[in-house]
Amino acid sequence: MSQEDLTKFLEAVQQDPSLQEKLKAEGADSVAIAKEAGYSITKAELIRAHAAYVQTLSDEQLNNMAGGGAYTCGWHKIS
Repeated sequence: MSQEDLTKFLEAVQQDPSLQEKLKAEGADSVAIAKEAGYSITKAELIRAHAAYVQTLSDEQLNNMAGGGAYTCGWHKIS
C-alpha cells in the first residue's frame, strides 16, 4: 500500500485497455483489480485520488454532474 503503487496503477490503467475494461465492468472492485495487476492500493487511496480529480473539473463538468449528467473519471464513467 503506497502512493507510489497508486500512481503506477493509474498510469497502467491509462495505457492498458484491458485494465480499463475490467474497471468499467458492473460491480468492478478497483482494489482487487489493482492487486491482480500487481499493485497494492487501498480504497481510501482511490477515494482521495478521485477527490483530487474532481477538484480539477471545469464548472461545466461539475454542472453536468449536478444536473444528473455523467462524466468520465479517468477510467470509468460516473453518473
